[in-house]
Amino acid sequence: MTNDKRALLGKFFGFMHGTQRLARHQERPYHLRGQNRALVILAKKGTLIQSQLAEIMDIRPSSLTELLAKLEERGLITRTPDENDKRVTNVAITDEGKKLIQEDDSADDLLDEIFEGLSDEELTQLNDLMDKLNNSLKSKLPDRDEEPWGPHGHGHHGPFGRPPFGGPHGGPHGGPRGPHGPRDFF
Repeated sequence: MTNDKRALLGKFFGFMHGTQRLARHQERPYHLRGQNRALVILAKKGTLIQSQLAEIMDIRPSSLTELLAKLEERGLITRTPDENDKRVTNVAITDEGKKLIQEDDSADDLLDEIFEGLSDEELTQLNDLMDKLNNSLKSKLPDRDEEPWGPHGHGHHGPFGRPPFGGPHGGPHGGPRGPHGPRDFF
């Protein structure tokens, strides 16, 4: 069974790699990372504390600050200090940001293309199985402060000279990062 599980995991990573390649080759590329992803998360979850958004996106707070500055400059988000704790910054999507997401149908086109080989019933089954796998994996993950490679991906490495599954931020040698990692999909 071990070889079957390895083959299955290989197929999963191959699928993820293929979807990323397909996304890069779209007429209007849809990016699950970066500014568009931040807008999608804020539209779905509502106002978040900046540190919460960094955790969901699985990026360093300094990288998020730069990304949010660009979105704020374009009028797509607002950042306001928390009334109770001035050290905390609340981030919210603006109406202009919501409008931009609604007008961008490239995500729907890409998703239709990726999943066109499955029936509605098969999509429901796949969704249920992925929920089950992600919940199981999430229950086994340590808190960020307990991770062996530290909060920023430095330090101890796995058996192949890198953090397991690419560490907290993934990368070219460790599998998917961002929304495809085991922490949070959106």
